[in-house]
Order: sequence, then C-alpha cells, then structure tokens
Amino acid sequence: MKVRTEVLEVAKERSRLKTPAERATVKNKWIPTLSQLSGKLLDMIATNVLIILKDFNSQELANLLYAFASAGRADLLLFESLSDQLVINMRDKSKLYSKNIKLRPKPQEFSNSVWAFASAGLRGEGLVKLIEQVAEILDHDNGAIVQDFKPQELSNTAWGVATLLAKRGSEELPSNNKEDQAALRILRWVAKSMEERVEDFKPQEISNSVWAFATVGFGVSSNLVQLNTNNEYIYLESDREEADRDLVTRVLDIVADNAMKRLHRFRPQELNNLAWGICRLGCYGDKMDKLFEGVGQELLKRHSYFKPQDIGTTLWSFATFEYFNEDVYRAAASELTLRKSRSFKPQELSNTVWALATAGAIPQYADAFDTTVIPKTKRPSLKKVTSDSITECFAAATTELMRRPHEFKAQEIKDVLWSLSKAAIRHPGVFKRVAEHLVGSDDDFEHGNSGRGMEGFSPQGLGNLAWAYAKQAQLAAAVNDSTIGSTGRLAVYETSCLDVGENLVRRLFSRIAETGIKNIHRFKPQDLSNTCWAFSTLGLLHSEFFQRVRQEVNGRSTVTMKFKAQEIANLVWSFATLNVEASSMIERFTPFIVQMCSNDNGEYTEESIARYIKRQEVANLAWSCAVLGEYPKNLMPLLYDALFGKDCRGDPDYLKKVYGDDGIQKQTIMTMFYVQMALQIEAPDLGLSLPCGFPSGWQESDNKSKRQKIIDNETGSTMLQITTSKLQQNISRTLNKIGFDHKIEHLISTDDLQAEYGISLSTINQEFLSLDIANIDKLIGIEVDGPGHFVNILDGEESEDVSNNTSGGMMRIGRGKTGWEFTANSQQKINGPTALKHRLMSHLGWKILHIPYFDWRQEKDGEEYCRRLLNE
Repeated sequence: MKVRTEVLEVAKERSRLKTPAERATVKNKWIPTLSQLSGKLLDMIATNVLIILKDFNSQELANLLYAFASAGRADLLLFESLSDQLVINMRDKSKLYSKNIKLRPKPQEFSNSVWAFASAGLRGEGLVKLIEQVAEILDHDNGAIVQDFKPQELSNTAWGVATLLAKRGSEELPSNNKEDQAALRILRWVAKSMEERVEDFKPQEISNSVWAFATVGFGVSSNLVQLNTNNEYIYLESDREEADRDLVTRVLDIVADNAMKRLHRFRPQELNNLAWGICRLGCYGDKMDKLFEGVGQELLKRHSYFKPQDIGTTLWSFATFEYFNEDVYRAAASELTLRKSRSFKPQELSNTVWALATAGAIPQYADAFDTTVIPKTKRPSLKKVTSDSITECFAAATTELMRRPHEFKAQEIKDVLWSLSKAAIRHPGVFKRVAEHLVGSDDDFEHGNSGRGMEGFSPQGLGNLAWAYAKQAQLAAAVNDSTIGSTGRLAVYETSCLDVGENLVRRLFSRIAETGIKNIHRFKPQDLSNTCWAFSTLGLLHSEFFQRVRQEVNGRSTVTMKFKAQEIANLVWSFATLNVEASSMIERFTPFIVQMCSNDNGEYTEESIARYIKRQEVANLAWSCAVLGEYPKNLMPLLYDALFGKDCRGDPDYLKKVYGDDGIQKQTIMTMFYVQMALQIEAPDLGLSLPCGFPSGWQESDNKSKRQKIIDNETGSTMLQITTSKLQQNISRTLNKIGFDHKIEHLISTDDLQAEYGISLSTINQEFLSLDIANIDKLIGIEVDGPGHFVNILDGEESEDVSNNTSGGMMRIGRGKTGWEFTANSQQKINGPTALKHRLMSHLGWKILHIPYFDWRQEKDGEEYCRRLLNE
C-alpha cells in the first residue's frame, strides 16, 4: 500500500510540470520502499526454501543461489544449506546419467552455483564440497560432460573458483589440499576446452579464464613463485606441475594468436586482465611480444576509455613484462592527471607510477617538486608540470599520497616512494609527509603519537622504503644550481635532514630496523642489501640490526644464498662504511664469489668474471676489505684480475669491451690507491700491485651527465676532496696562538710514499692522502672531523668512542647556500673511511689526533682544549 501511495504521489507531482526535463528532476522516492519490500519478500522465500529444501531439483537450487547472490541477499546459512542439497542432488544424478545421457547435470547448474558463492563472497564447508563435486563430475567418463559447457559457463566456473580461493583466509590454508586439487582439476578442463575451441570463446570469456589461471597460479612455474615471495599471490601446488605448465603455455600461445585477430573487440578491462594474466603466469616468447605490442597499440588508440584500474594494472603488466613503448606509456599516463587523481584508488596510483619508473619513462620536469635544493624561482611552473604527462602523473600520485596516506597500504606507499627515487625525481614534501604518517611528526611524537607504524611492510617493502629515502638524499648531488653548500657524504646527510628532519629520519630508520629484526629470517639477499645500503648512505647505524644481518648471512648456506654481485658488494660496503665489524662475512662470501666468477673448467678469466660482477662492484669489495682489514687470499687476486686483467697486465681498452663500460670511475681510481697502500702494508704476502703507469688509460671519460653518474653509482668510498672549512681555520688560528707549528691541508702523493716510505703505488705521481692540519717535522696530524666523518648510532649503550648529545638540529643559511647544523645525534662514532685513513697514516709513523665538531662547539676554552689534545 505504501509503495502504491508513493508511486501515485510521484506521478501527481510530475503531471504538474510542463517539460520532460522538469519532470525528470522529480525523484522516484518509492524505490527505497520497494527495495525494502523486495528484501522482506526474499527473506520470506529463503525461510520457506529451507523448509522444503529437499523438494528442489539441482537446477532450481542453482537458480536460487544465483538469484540471492544477484539480489545481494546472500546468507551463509542459506547458501550452505542450498549447496549441501545441491551436492546431494548432483551425486544422485551422477549415478544415473551414465545409463541415460539425458539425466546428465546441466552445465549451468555448476557455473551458476560457483558464480553465486564467488559473487556473494561466502566461504564454508558447503562450498568446498560443491567444488569437489564439480571436479568429480567433470572428471567422470574422461570429461564427457565438458563438451556440453558453453564457453561462458566454463569461464564463469573458472572465475568463480579463482575468486573464492583468492578470498580464502590464512587460517584456512593448512587444511585446503582437497579444495586446491579440485580447483586444479576444474581449471585443467577449462584450459583443455580453450585449447580445442578458443574460437568459440568471446573476449570476456578468454580474459576471465586467463585471469583465473593467473590468480591461483595454475600453470606457473614454482621457480617463478620462489622469485616472487614478497607478493600476496596464491599458488596452488600441483602434483602435475610440468604437465600443467605445458598445458597453459600451449593454451596461451593459442590465445595470443587468436586474440591478435580481434583485439579491437576486447574492452579495456579484458585487455587488462589478459595482459595481467600472461604476465603473472610468466609466459614469454615471440607470440607474447606481438600480443603485448597489440595491447599497447589498443591502449594508445583508446586510452581515454580505460578506467583507472585498467590504466594502473595494464601499465604494471607492461613494465613487468618489459614491454617498453614510450608513446604507449605517455598515453596511459595522460589519464592520471591532477584533475582526475581523486578518482584513482591507491593501488591504481602506485601501479601507474611504479610502471613508469620501471620502464624508465623520463619526466620532462623532474626538478618540479624539489623544494629543498632548488630555489622557487627556478622550479617549473604548474603550467609546465601539466604540459608533460609523465611529470603530471607523478604529481597526481604524490598529491594523493600526501592528502590521504591512511588509505594507502604499506606496499602502495613503498611503491610510490620507490618510483620517485628510481625515476630520479626528488620530492621532499611527500617523503616528509609519509615519514610523519608512519612514525609521527616531532610534535606528535612528543605528545605520545608514534604514527601508523611499520606493520604491513614486508622485508622487500622495508628495504625499498629505506632505499628510497637514502636515494632521495643522494640524488641532490646531481641537481644543477643546488642551494646545498656541502659536497660528498656530508651533502647527503644534510639533504636528508633538510628534506625530512633529523629527528624524524632517525625515528623512521629506528622503526625500520626494529621491524626488520623481527623478520630478519624472511629477508632475501636484495632486501638485506637495500636496507643496509640505505642505513650506511645516510650514516645511520642500528647496531642490533646489523648484528642480526651478519648472523643471518653467516648462518645461511652458500648453496642457497644466491646473492647477486651488487647485493654482496653493497652489503659488505655498508658494513665497511659504518665501521661495523663484519666477523668473517667476507670470508663467508669468498667461495661463492669465486664459484660464480669461474668458467666450466673451474678457473676464472676476465670474461667469466664480467658475466657475474661489474668493476665498480669489484672496487667496492676491495675497498671494503681494506677498511675492515680482511684480505682473503682467494678473493683479493680475483678482484685485482677483475679490475686490471690477469696479473694486472690487462689491456684497458679490451677490458672496457668485456665489461661493457667506459673504464674505471674517477672515484674508484682514488679508492684503489688506498686499497693498494693497505695491501702493501698489511698483506704484502699477496704480492698484488696496480698496473704500471696507473691510472693512465684506465679512467672513464666524462661523457655521462652529472645526474646519470649519481643514478648509476650508488656507492662511493673515498675521493680526495680538498676543502678548508671555517671550523678548520678557527682551529688553525687557535693552534698558532699556543705555538703549534703546522700546515693546513698537507698532501701526500704517490711519489712521497715511494721516496719516504718505500711504498710503490704508481710511476705517475698522484696526490691522494691529505691531513687537515699537520706538523711535518714531528709527524703529528690533526683531523678536524665534521659530521661527514661520523656514524650516528640509533641504539646501544654509550662507549668511550661515542659522544652524547640529545638536542635538536636546525637549518643554517649563509651566502645563498643551505646546510644543516647537526646537534641531534645522541651517539656517534667515526665511520669507515675515517678509520681507514687513520690506520694508514699510523702505519706511516704519524700520530693522528682528532677534533670532533661537537667537542669544539661545546668547548669554552679552545686554547686549553688544544693543549690537552697535544699532550695526550
């Protein structure tokens, strides 16, 4: 009666209006009431169905499941009861249909039932029994019934099974073997049908079936699964893995051929699902290359019809498959604009920028967001940003992350930040906003709010998050017209503090370390390498975390480690840079490195070494050995052969071809003088030497841009940089007042070492050692140690070589340059480069004294301080 009254009221109101447009403004206010009435009616039907459940045949039961799911009135009790009865009916039919084919169950009964459960998102024992029964009937009589299935019924069944398994909770995993095996049996029949009659499958049916295979990992290699343990993908373990893989590969080849003929008929979502499925299943080859090119061209032609989800996931598939077409990427990126960004979900935003960064899509205005080191007058305008689709795409994604970080999952946050650093885009604003979101701003922290926390970050997520923050600071060195006044390691430290804040960075990395410690056994080699590299690049040491990393590496089998050369080099470099004891970690890696660098005869040559490791990585390993004072007899000769050829007599031009590089980096040249000096003093029995006339002919050209050099070279060891700081000049004046004779910036060259100490490094004179302040006659050197000489300790007890200061740091500006006044580091110790230099100078008979910047800053009587120092 109420519905009838409301309908009449609406009709009466519309009759008073003259035009159709005016009448259209009157809402159908009776619809909510009708919906309530319909819901009550369906509930009454459900109640009566349960009373007379046994009276329904299998088709009627399937129709009921379908109807209640479609109406949004699904209930677990109702669905469990319906599926239990449906299974009983199907079993009864199966006993009869072998005698009478007309009694065979109808395919729609299976597909509608499974589809209903999947659409309703319900799981229970009744569902598991239903899937097992469907598999039993499909298997009966060697799949005789499969020919009765229409393609839509097959794809709906596959889609339903995959969707239900994807919604399975972790608590169900231990007891799911029967369901898994039933699902695999169903998917095998779907795949075989596609192989035999793919022409009958419509685009949606093809894409849904491929999506289903990929969602549960049907036909994917277990090796591929092991390489992707950081994702949330399902993988059904099969006792017929190789056969399943062959079947799916054949099917996808057939699908690729067939789809190419009618890609124009695939809707954007179908293209997306098809590309994602092939990518997830790890199928490659000429046919797949052509298919991806075809999908790319379809996106190029109709990108405006792609929804946000289709844009993000399709680009993700392209990048993962390594299909790179800049026009296609730019067309897709043009859909993610600042105007449309609010309509994109976090996963769609993160997938899009991740794909752009992975594909190497270069934004025209990469400096647009750098508010730290680029003056506002030199940053691109909003008009310019929006004129380039790649730049605006990154702008849109970061704007949304800053606006609604609570909506982003941990992986999505990590992907956005990683993408920025990977694409060499500095964006201090979003990095600070995310840090505050994760661990609380300084003000929030003081009031007990410690932020969202690191829960949800996988080991890969922690490693990539840390790497992104460290890379952001490192990228500042490549910025032209930078306002940062310092250089080298100090510039990285200062940039990080200016970007994010000293206390905030320390708090963030402390939480990363604490979270990592709990899951250290799950860290893959790349995760360990990325995380440790980030800490060392920013000069941050969490002692317990590095101790656990060392224990983890030393405890793993060399057979199963499978470290890449870059991972080993970065990991060992990190320990050396932070001046952390490696406890035989290098010895642990040595047999593995030798094995990986050897040929089939068990010997290593320049060619076999180059297949595993780059020369920059070799130099970093050599430098790390020198800093840590470990010189494995089986490793050091290999490293020298890798850098300079057999017995250090290689042809520089030939080695360039072997390694595919442009020579040894200038930074590495200086590094190797330190390494060679350490070897001749501390390990002369190895008999290693630099090539005659080094570095002439060995150094790379300066063809690379400044930005590219920073991007390519993630690690830097030591390089002679002569700068006299204001602090150094003040101390020099104080020393003059107390009568200490000295020279500022005393340089020691290779000729000096040869003449005075008999240490032969090169026939070409090179200056590579310096002392800030030196009394040459008495061999007393004074090093004025600024922040770039120290490691900031995030945990642990104070020790004799650790300083204590807990006040906050601040920005400093002078002469148009920006820097950071470091005062917030509660604990510090000297870093690896400083320790190596001290050790080498001590070997030469010098007494090396150190004046830390924080001691001098606190000292009221500089003259008395210097007297005490000299009397030590």
